[in-house]
Amino acid sequence: MSSFGRGFRNRNPLVLAAAVALTLLAMLGFEQLFVTGAWTAVPLKYCLRNQLDSFVYGSWIVGANKQHPPALPAIYVTGGSAAREAIVNGPSLAAQVRSFGGPRVAAWDLGCINQNFAESLVIADNVPTAKPAWVLVGINEGRFTEDPPTNEQQVVGRDLLLKSRFLQRYVSSRYGTYRYSLTILPGVFSYLTSYAGQDGWAALTGDAPQRRYVQHNYTVRKVYSARKKELLVRAWLRTRYPVLRRNLRFNVAMLEQILIRCRQRGVHAVLLELPQNMEAERGRLSAATQLYQAPARALAAKYAVPYLDFNAAARIPSADFRDLSHLVEPGCVIWQRELARELASLLGVGGQGVKSS
Repeated sequence: MSSFGRGFRNRNPLVLAAAVALTLLAMLGFEQLFVTGAWTAVPLKYCLRNQLDSFVYGSWIVGANKQHPPALPAIYVTGGSAAREAIVNGPSLAAQVRSFGGPRVAAWDLGCINQNFAESLVIADNVPTAKPAWVLVGINEGRFTEDPPTNEQQVVGRDLLLKSRFLQRYVSSRYGTYRYSLTILPGVFSYLTSYAGQDGWAALTGDAPQRRYVQHNYTVRKVYSARKKELLVRAWLRTRYPVLRRNLRFNVAMLEQILIRCRQRGVHAVLLELPQNMEAERGRLSAATQLYQAPARALAAKYAVPYLDFNAAARIPSADFRDLSHLVEPGCVIWQRELARELASLLGVGGQGVKSS
């Protein structure tokens, strides 16, 4: 034991260099557990920090699919919490696509609270492509308000435990940040620290808590009043609209990177307008909507990707919205039906993007 202790006190530069090298190799090996998705050998129910842990859920689903690619064409819904609340769930969406004459597919809703475009990009950069993969990139006014630092920190695995060298190269070359950030260990350690702080002792004693992921945070019991929704419209115009204008160019550029990476990997991208409470807005957010829709539609045309917007056709009443963008039970049923109808036509035979005759 004394010899072991002396090894730690050895100041020989070669010994210290070897120790550092071995530590780095061990850390990189540990990172590979998350990069490859091998960590998903631990069931999801033991990995969640709470029932609404959408970032870990999204990371785990993509990692698990990397380990065991879906046998069917796969649909991944991405976006912020509006995307998370927009559909009933992945399996029921897949079933409805089939019921409308589309192919047999697998589907997952990977919407996360405040998910930014960099986080959507790492999902697109990691989903397996053995079978056709469709990434639905949800867009609305809120997604274009996210600031650059929040987007860029995904390079090091915050908040999704997914790695993208494409994102790292883009951020470092375009903005000069994260030039030497070649691992997602900061994000991994942040996740493990938060998990340990909450459940560490239970896990060490072999009694790790089991949690079922709950997709929907909002229900009919949490719907805001008409007065509250009116105040939200006014507040958005006063506080969020200037943020949208300030961050628009950055987010449009990041959105374009998603489409570029999807094309490179052979992933089918779709731009998808997320639910909008048109009854409560009464056209007052139209200037903000047009501000991001013009460049988004231009990108869709440039990269030949579908642009879906069926908010007007769906005619979902304000009573089915919690606020201005989050649907509750009756609304997400209606919206999912419209999405499934569009996807059935879009995916066509075998989910290859060829419409059936």
